Amino acid sequence: MLRNIFFVILIVSSTKATTQPKIIIVGSGLSGLSAAVKLYENGYENILILEAENRIGGRIHTVELSDQGYVDLGAQWVHGMKNNSIYESIVGKYGFGETGFDDHYPIFLQSDGVQLDQEKCHKLADMAMKILFSSYDQMSEFPGSIQDYFISSFVGQTTEMADQMLTHEMIDFFEKEMNIWNGSTTWKDLSASLHCASGHNAGTQHLTWKRDGFFTFIEFMTKQHKDILSKVLFNKQVVNIQWNQNYEYKLPMVSTSDGHKYFADHIIFTASLGVLKDIYRTLFSPQLPKPMIRAINLMGFGIIGKIFLEFDEPFWPVNDDNWVGYGFLWTEEDLRDLKGTDKEWLLDIQVYAKLDAFPNVLESLIAGPHMKEFETLSDEQIVDDSLWLLEKFLKMSVPRPKTMRRTKWLTNPNFLGSYSYNSVNAWKFNITSKDLAQTLYNQMNKPEILFAGEHTDEMYSSNTHGAVNSGFRAANELITYFRQKELEIIICEHAVNDSFTLSTANKCIQNEESS
Repeated sequence: MLRNIFFVILIVSSTKATTQPKIIIVGSGLSGLSAAVKLYENGYENILILEAENRIGGRIHTVELSDQGYVDLGAQWVHGMKNNSIYESIVGKYGFGETGFDDHYPIFLQSDGVQLDQEKCHKLADMAMKILFSSYDQMSEFPGSIQDYFISSFVGQTTEMADQMLTHEMIDFFEKEMNIWNGSTTWKDLSASLHCASGHNAGTQHLTWKRDGFFTFIEFMTKQHKDILSKVLFNKQVVNIQWNQNYEYKLPMVSTSDGHKYFADHIIFTASLGVLKDIYRTLFSPQLPKPMIRAINLMGFGIIGKIFLEFDEPFWPVNDDNWVGYGFLWTEEDLRDLKGTDKEWLLDIQVYAKLDAFPNVLESLIAGPHMKEFETLSDEQIVDDSLWLLEKFLKMSVPRPKTMRRTKWLTNPNFLGSYSYNSVNAWKFNITSKDLAQTLYNQMNKPEILFAGEHTDEMYSSNTHGAVNSGFRAANELITYFRQKELEIIICEHAVNDSFTLSTANKCIQNEESS
């Protein structure tokens, strides 16, 4: 009788060794595609990718800008070179461009037309950047927000360098800097301590894809496994994931808004933190563990906007390598005059800057309290208001652009924002991105749902290489699990052939039941 038991186990186990587990990946952004590539590289190709949009890429969204080339409505730059998985994988195979942002400041303009001392402004900017990006030892011990840390440090150092008005204007300018860096509404919500804990890769922080766009990397990443793209089903908005169930199939089940249901052995979930914040209560059955829910609620998720203006001819100094853009400093009087008007959203604009490889294009990144308003504006009003802003600060007539591109990430239900940030509340409750990366196991200790996405990468959250790393991490966790199961099968087969003991038989039976 014992030999019969071993014989059954051997037959079933051998069959399972040749049957690949079914894996569903929710989302075809950088993290989802990275997970798929890693699984393919290790021989696991039984994959289905459910994508809510009608395109791949997620928050990589490269679009054509007339006949000049492509621009990025989503992620745009490669930040840093050292320990950056994107840069390290493609360097030598692609020639990056540079904006010059790392080495030069914009020309600072004041809203009332008064000419500013650029040397003095640059010294103040040097001081501000040192406080924000070099004083990590002091900042790491600070219990409050970046706003509180910066103001207390900056004001004390500028007393002899600048008058009160210019100091206040520069503080406002660098609040916009931090809001754009993090996608936050206000820097009151940014944790100073966790800002230091986030990884900052050494090297140029604004490497560009020139006229090609970030989609270049997606093409590079998937070219060795082109079959991956055939695994994507578009317009599949996931509305519910059942896991750890006792129903007939005992498999996780994904339901989409079009009424379809998909079963899999494992699920890698890569939707944004914004989506999780919005629908986590109804998205998972049973509900997520309480520590994970707390992390979802306390981690920050922000929004930045972009405007690209293409002109027939540049009206800015294109032959000056030191020129990177125009920076806007508002006087208190002009601030008061603009507030309450339909142009108030312009206060979220920090700079209109040059765009690498596009001599006729200006770009603005915007973040702050007016982003909802920004996304409701018509394209025509965005152009009109941008020209009003440029003319007010430049004190000259500005031609109308021939092309405009803009973003709408906040109002897109498949994203609901741009990327995560470390909030003061997260610091208070000791929450990090690692808390959003917890794998969900079923009753038999099988990993059923794994989480990836930039918000789950503890070192490089909010970054594209953080998204790539998270996809690799989730895939590697599954690969490790699969290989452990395969090893257990081999051990059981060896036991069948060589050592018939009751304890070995029981272990093989337990392994078979748990799988």
